[in-house]
Amino acid sequence: MKKVLTLFLVSVLILVVSLMGISFAKTDVNEVTDVTSENSITVSGQGIVYAKPDVGYVNVGVEIQRLTAKEASEENAKIMNQIVSALLKLGVKQDDLTTVDYSIQPVYNYPEKEAPVLVGYMVRNNLSIKITKKLSNGELDTGFLSEVLDTATLNGANVISGLSFDISNKDELKLEAIKIAMEDAKKKADVALEVVGEKIKGVAEINISDVSYPVYRDLKNITSEMVTPIFTGTQSVQVTVNVKFIF
Repeated sequence: MKKVLTLFLVSVLILVVSLMGISFAKTDVNEVTDVTSENSITVSGQGIVYAKPDVGYVNVGVEIQRLTAKEASEENAKIMNQIVSALLKLGVKQDDLTTVDYSIQPVYNYPEKEAPVLVGYMVRNNLSIKITKKLSNGELDTGFLSEVLDTATLNGANVISGLSFDISNKDELKLEAIKIAMEDAKKKADVALEVVGEKIKGVAEINISDVSYPVYRDLKNITSEMVTPIFTGTQSVQVTVNVKFIF
Protein backbone atom coordinates (compact mmCIF):
# COMPACT_ATOMS: atom_id res chain seq x y z
CA MET A 1 0.00 0.00 0.00
CA LYS A 2 2.82 2.39 0.89
CA LYS A 3 4.55 1.56 -2.40
CA VAL A 4 1.40 2.43 -4.37
CA LEU A 5 1.01 5.71 -2.43
CA THR A 6 4.66 6.64 -3.11
CA LEU A 7 4.30 6.01 -6.85
CA PHE A 8 1.14 8.13 -6.85
CA LEU A 9 2.89 11.07 -5.15
CA VAL A 10 5.86 10.85 -7.56
CA SER A 11 3.47 10.91 -10.51
CA VAL A 12 1.69 13.96 -9.14
CA LEU A 13 5.05 15.76 -8.58
CA ILE A 14 6.16 15.05 -12.15
CA LEU A 15 2.85 16.36 -13.47
CA VAL A 16 3.15 19.58 -11.45
CA VAL A 17 6.71 20.18 -12.64
CA SER A 18 5.65 19.58 -16.24
CA LEU A 19 2.78 22.05 -15.93
CA MET A 20 5.13 24.65 -14.41
CA GLY A 21 7.50 24.20 -17.34
CA ILE A 22 4.72 24.80 -19.83
CA SER A 23 3.66 27.92 -17.92
CA PHE A 24 7.20 29.36 -17.98
CA ALA A 25 7.53 28.61 -21.67
CA LYS A 26 4.31 30.43 -22.40
CA THR A 27 5.54 33.44 -20.44
CA ASP A 28 8.77 33.57 -22.43
CA VAL A 29 6.89 33.36 -25.72
CA ASN A 30 4.50 36.12 -24.66
CA GLU A 31 7.43 38.44 -23.75
CA VAL A 32 9.03 37.97 -27.15
CA THR A 33 5.74 38.53 -28.92
CA ASP A 34 5.21 41.89 -27.15
CA VAL A 35 8.45 43.36 -28.59
CA THR A 36 7.77 45.60 -31.61
CA SER A 37 10.21 47.42 -33.91
CA GLU A 38 9.75 50.85 -35.54
CA ASN A 39 10.54 51.60 -39.16
CA SER A 40 13.07 54.39 -39.58
CA ILE A 41 15.02 56.26 -42.26
CA THR A 42 18.21 58.26 -41.70
CA VAL A 43 18.75 61.33 -43.88
CA SER A 44 21.43 64.02 -43.98
CA GLY A 45 20.68 67.67 -44.63
CA GLN A 46 22.90 70.66 -45.22
CA GLY A 47 22.45 74.33 -44.43
CA ILE A 48 24.76 77.12 -45.63
CA VAL A 49 24.53 80.79 -44.69
CA TYR A 50 26.73 83.48 -46.24
CA ALA A 51 27.55 86.79 -44.60
CA LYS A 52 29.93 89.71 -44.98
CA PRO A 53 32.64 89.73 -42.27
CA ASP A 54 32.45 92.56 -39.75
CA VAL A 55 35.72 91.94 -37.86
CA GLY A 56 39.26 92.05 -39.24
CA TYR A 57 42.62 90.89 -37.87
CA VAL A 58 46.11 91.70 -39.07
CA ASN A 59 49.64 91.26 -37.70
CA VAL A 60 52.19 94.05 -38.06
CA GLY A 61 55.76 93.62 -36.96
CA VAL A 62 59.25 95.02 -36.78
CA GLU A 63 62.41 93.04 -37.46
CA ILE A 64 65.70 94.73 -36.64
CA GLN A 65 69.22 93.31 -36.87
CA ARG A 66 72.13 95.09 -35.17
CA LEU A 67 75.59 94.14 -33.82
CA THR A 68 74.41 93.76 -30.23
CA ALA A 69 71.17 92.55 -28.71
CA LYS A 70 70.88 95.83 -26.79
CA GLU A 71 71.10 97.93 -29.93
CA ALA A 72 68.58 95.73 -31.78
CA SER A 73 66.05 95.65 -28.93
CA GLU A 74 66.26 99.39 -28.27
CA GLU A 75 65.73 100.32 -31.91
CA ASN A 76 62.96 97.75 -32.29
CA ALA A 77 61.17 99.13 -29.21
CA LYS A 78 61.52 102.69 -30.50
CA ILE A 79 59.92 101.82 -33.84
CA MET A 80 57.15 99.69 -32.28
CA ASN A 81 56.26 102.45 -29.82
CA GLN A 82 56.06 104.84 -32.74
CA ILE A 83 53.71 102.45 -34.58
CA VAL A 84 51.46 101.94 -31.55
CA SER A 85 51.25 105.70 -30.87
CA ALA A 86 50.25 106.37 -34.49
CA LEU A 87 47.62 103.59 -34.45
CA LEU A 88 46.04 104.89 -31.22
CA LYS A 89 45.94 108.38 -32.69
CA LEU A 90 44.27 106.95 -35.80
CA GLY A 91 41.47 105.45 -33.67
CA VAL A 92 42.54 101.88 -32.94
CA LYS A 93 41.55 100.85 -29.41
CA GLN A 94 44.36 99.83 -27.07
CA ASP A 95 42.34 96.75 -25.99
CA ASP A 96 42.44 95.61 -29.63
CA LEU A 97 46.27 95.47 -29.66
CA THR A 98 47.96 92.21 -28.64
CA THR A 99 51.65 91.26 -28.74
CA VAL A 100 51.75 87.82 -30.35
CA ASP A 101 55.49 87.30 -30.75
CA TYR A 102 58.72 88.76 -29.38
CA SER A 103 62.13 87.19 -29.79
CA ILE A 104 65.87 87.97 -29.74
CA GLN A 105 68.09 85.60 -31.70
CA PRO A 106 71.78 85.58 -32.63
CA VAL A 107 72.62 85.75 -36.34
CA TYR A 108 75.59 83.82 -37.75
CA ASN A 109 77.50 83.67 -41.01
CA TYR A 110 78.68 80.25 -42.09
CA PRO A 111 81.94 80.57 -44.07
CA GLU A 112 82.90 77.49 -46.02
CA LYS A 113 85.10 75.15 -43.98
CA GLU A 114 85.22 77.61 -41.08
CA ALA A 115 83.49 77.97 -37.76
CA PRO A 116 80.26 80.03 -37.66
CA VAL A 117 80.79 83.74 -37.09
CA LEU A 118 78.43 85.81 -34.95
CA VAL A 119 77.45 88.89 -36.96
CA GLY A 120 74.68 90.35 -34.83
CA TYR A 121 71.28 89.87 -33.24
CA MET A 122 67.79 89.86 -34.71
CA VAL A 123 64.85 91.21 -32.67
CA ARG A 124 61.32 90.42 -33.84
CA ASN A 125 58.22 92.03 -32.39
CA ASN A 126 54.78 91.23 -33.86
CA LEU A 127 51.55 92.92 -32.91
CA SER A 128 48.03 91.65 -33.65
CA ILE A 129 45.47 94.34 -34.44
CA LYS A 130 41.73 93.74 -34.22
CA ILE A 131 39.61 95.99 -36.43
CA THR A 132 35.97 96.44 -35.46
CA LYS A 133 35.08 99.81 -36.97
CA LYS A 134 31.96 99.44 -39.11
CA LEU A 135 30.18 101.35 -41.82
CA SER A 136 26.60 102.58 -41.42
CA ASN A 137 25.31 99.35 -43.01
CA GLY A 138 27.06 97.22 -40.37
CA GLU A 139 29.84 95.96 -42.63
CA LEU A 140 33.51 96.20 -41.75
CA ASP A 141 35.11 99.53 -42.64
CA THR A 142 37.83 98.26 -44.99
CA GLY A 143 38.89 101.84 -45.67
CA PHE A 144 39.87 102.18 -42.01
CA LEU A 145 41.66 98.83 -42.19
CA SER A 146 43.66 100.16 -45.15
CA GLU A 147 44.59 103.22 -43.11
CA VAL A 148 45.78 100.99 -40.28
CA LEU A 149 48.09 99.06 -42.62
CA ASP A 150 49.46 102.16 -44.29
CA THR A 151 49.97 103.93 -40.96
CA ALA A 152 51.90 100.94 -39.63
CA THR A 153 54.20 100.81 -42.67
CA LEU A 154 54.73 104.57 -42.68
CA ASN A 155 55.88 104.37 -39.06
CA GLY A 156 58.38 101.57 -39.54
CA ALA A 157 56.57 98.22 -39.72
CA ASN A 158 58.49 95.97 -42.09
CA VAL A 159 56.48 92.75 -41.55
CA ILE A 160 52.75 92.51 -42.22
CA SER A 161 50.95 89.15 -42.26
CA GLY A 162 47.95 87.14 -41.16
CA LEU A 163 45.16 89.31 -42.52
CA SER A 164 41.88 87.50 -41.80
CA PHE A 165 38.19 88.26 -41.34
CA ASP A 166 35.48 86.91 -39.09
CA ILE A 167 31.81 87.39 -38.21
CA SER A 168 30.81 88.59 -34.74
CA ASN A 169 27.30 87.06 -34.76
CA LYS A 170 28.39 83.63 -35.98
CA ASP A 171 26.27 81.82 -33.38
CA GLU A 172 23.09 83.37 -34.80
CA LEU A 173 24.11 82.33 -38.30
CA LYS A 174 24.72 78.76 -37.10
CA LEU A 175 21.17 78.60 -35.73
CA GLU A 176 19.85 79.78 -39.07
CA ALA A 177 21.97 77.19 -40.88
CA ILE A 178 20.67 74.43 -38.57
CA LYS A 179 17.10 75.36 -39.48
CA ILE A 180 17.91 75.22 -43.19
CA ALA A 181 19.70 71.86 -42.77
CA MET A 182 16.76 70.35 -40.87
CA GLU A 183 14.32 71.53 -43.55
CA ASP A 184 16.59 69.97 -46.19
CA ALA A 185 16.68 66.64 -44.33
CA LYS A 186 12.90 66.58 -43.84
CA LYS A 187 12.27 67.37 -47.50
CA LYS A 188 14.48 64.47 -48.56
CA ALA A 189 12.77 62.10 -46.14
CA ASP A 190 9.30 63.20 -47.26
CA VAL A 191 10.16 62.55 -50.92
CA ALA A 192 11.66 59.14 -50.18
CA LEU A 193 8.72 57.98 -48.03
CA GLU A 194 6.10 59.28 -50.45
CA VAL A 195 7.35 56.79 -53.03
CA VAL A 196 6.54 53.88 -50.72
CA GLY A 197 3.30 55.37 -49.37
CA GLU A 198 4.59 56.28 -45.93
CA LYS A 199 4.78 59.46 -43.86
CA ILE A 200 7.04 60.76 -41.12
CA LYS A 201 5.62 60.06 -37.66
CA GLY A 202 8.45 61.36 -35.51
CA VAL A 203 12.16 61.85 -34.98
CA ALA A 204 14.34 59.33 -33.13
CA GLU A 205 17.74 60.98 -33.33
CA ILE A 206 19.46 64.19 -34.53
CA ASN A 207 23.21 64.73 -34.94
CA ILE A 208 24.54 68.20 -35.79
CA SER A 209 28.01 69.17 -37.00
CA ASP A 210 28.96 72.69 -38.02
CA VAL A 211 31.92 74.30 -39.71
CA SER A 212 32.73 77.82 -40.83
CA TYR A 213 35.45 79.09 -43.10
CA PRO A 214 37.32 82.25 -42.08
CA VAL A 215 38.47 84.44 -44.94
CA TYR A 216 42.20 85.03 -45.32
CA ARG A 217 43.93 87.51 -47.58
CA ASP A 218 47.56 87.69 -48.68
CA LEU A 219 49.29 91.02 -48.28
CA LYS A 220 51.88 91.71 -50.92
CA ASN A 221 53.68 94.78 -52.21
CA ILE A 222 52.36 97.15 -49.56
CA THR A 223 53.95 100.55 -49.93
CA SER A 224 53.42 103.93 -48.33
CA GLU A 225 52.82 105.59 -51.70
CA MET A 226 49.21 104.46 -52.06
CA VAL A 227 46.19 103.33 -50.08
CA THR A 228 46.21 99.57 -49.71
CA PRO A 229 43.01 98.10 -51.22
CA ILE A 230 41.27 95.56 -48.98
CA PHE A 231 38.34 93.32 -49.94
CA THR A 232 36.62 91.13 -47.35
CA GLY A 233 34.62 88.85 -49.65
CA THR A 234 32.02 86.67 -47.91
CA GLN A 235 32.24 83.99 -45.26
CA SER A 236 30.18 80.83 -45.08
CA VAL A 237 28.77 79.06 -42.03
CA GLN A 238 27.90 75.44 -42.85
CA VAL A 239 25.90 72.95 -40.81
CA THR A 240 25.25 69.27 -41.55
CA VAL A 241 22.56 67.30 -39.74
CA ASN A 242 21.90 63.55 -39.70
CA VAL A 243 18.30 62.87 -38.74
CA LYS A 244 16.68 59.51 -37.99
CA PHE A 245 12.97 59.78 -38.88
CA ILE A 246 10.35 57.26 -37.74
CA PHE A 247 7.58 56.23 -40.13
